[in-house]
Amino acid sequence: MGDILVTTFAFAVIIAIGWGIRRIGWVDISAYTVLSKIVMRVTLPALIITSFNDYDIDPALLLLPLLGLVLVLVQQVVGVVMERRNGRQAQAFGVINIGFYNIGNFTVPYLSGFMGAQAVVYASMFDIGNALAAMGIGFAWAMSLAREGSRFSATRFLKDLLKSPVFDTYVVMLVLRFLDLSFPEPVIVFTATAGAANTFLSMLMLGIALEIRLERRSYGIALKYLVVRYALAVPFALAAWYLVPLDEPIRVVLCTLLFAPLGGMAPVLTSYVGGDLRLSNFILSASVVISVVAMPTVLVLLGA
Repeated sequence: MGDILVTTFAFAVIIAIGWGIRRIGWVDISAYTVLSKIVMRVTLPALIITSFNDYDIDPALLLLPLLGLVLVLVQQVVGVVMERRNGRQAQAFGVINIGFYNIGNFTVPYLSGFMGAQAVVYASMFDIGNALAAMGIGFAWAMSLAREGSRFSATRFLKDLLKSPVFDTYVVMLVLRFLDLSFPEPVIVFTATAGAANTFLSMLMLGIALEIRLERRSYGIALKYLVVRYALAVPFALAAWYLVPLDEPIRVVLCTLLFAPLGGMAPVLTSYVGGDLRLSNFILSASVVISVVAMPTVLVLLGA
């Protein structure tokens, strides 16, 4: 428990540093865009390559990526339906900001502190489907929705899908692992070094873009997203606990993941589609506060 609190405090300090250096004028909001490109195109792909390079995939765990993919896609559909009267741009925002789980930068430290290293393996497998749905399919879907007045194009959808460096990296690494191929050590030395910066840069850019004050109307929108997100988590968790044919420790992890905060890359993807960056960051920040309470509560209720 002490390790979890220390890690959480470290994240909060980094976010505070980002918020502080913007307020004193060292950087402006444009720094967020620069950092987001570095994270999306360099540090996060490097972290994925390092993590999966020697990863032996247990066939029984392949259900976890599928669940991550399906659950996020279901929530993306809910986001589109929820904003059906507010235009395509609002629907693009809904796709990105309702069903994306923060696994690597937030959830893993909690699970490792409560349940040990094996829980990290389960969370990582779930994150494959989570990332493919959110930063692959969801990103491409949101991009197509954000183009006002244009019809859906399968060709353009595929192009947008392939523009996601995270999606491309996951696909390449999964293929390599199924073929039992790995990158040589010099490559992994580089990716390990670059990937180690991912958590710091992700938290720092969140702090730089952090906005506590919103327009009055925006608070209502944020509340709507948070209520729907965590209301969906309850039936999802019940279904995962009673219906998923996996061992109990895996189901405990899965139920806990469903109460994780909004993915840290959601504001980045929102900025790519021209959405409300301040609102996305506010939803993310509020979800972190909620999940700090909700995730340990789930573990206690399940007897973990």
